Amino acid sequence: MKNSHENRTHKITFRLNDQEVKFLDEFSKSAGISRSDTLRNLIRKIQGDASIIKTDKLLQTLNELAAEQGRVNNNINQLAKHANQYSRVEELDPKVFVQFNSLLARYLDYQEDMNRTFRKIYKSLS
Repeated sequence: MKNSHENRTHKITFRLNDQEVKFLDEFSKSAGISRSDTLRNLIRKIQGDASIIKTDKLLQTLNELAAEQGRVNNNINQLAKHANQYSRVEELDPKVFVQFNSLLARYLDYQEDMNRTFRKIYKSLS
């Protein structure tokens, strides 16, 4: 069996700021391993873990979804307000109520799906 050090022919050099090097040193010390081994372990973790996510893009997408959800909620509230203010209900076409109820049911299904997805995302990040 080959020694794992024999295959290490590439030297990587990069810079860290004071806070980053302090974190790396403290983490390495608490784990009882060198800086290099800490970074190698991180690379192995990344290679074997498909759940590592670009959080900045995820947070931007979640923010956009939340904003869209807010707009949808506002539209539903406006529709309900107009329906409540309409004094001649008997003159309304029953098809409007059927269509509204259908769309609201679809919206509630989508809302449940979104909530389940958000819970899965939260669990995977925590």
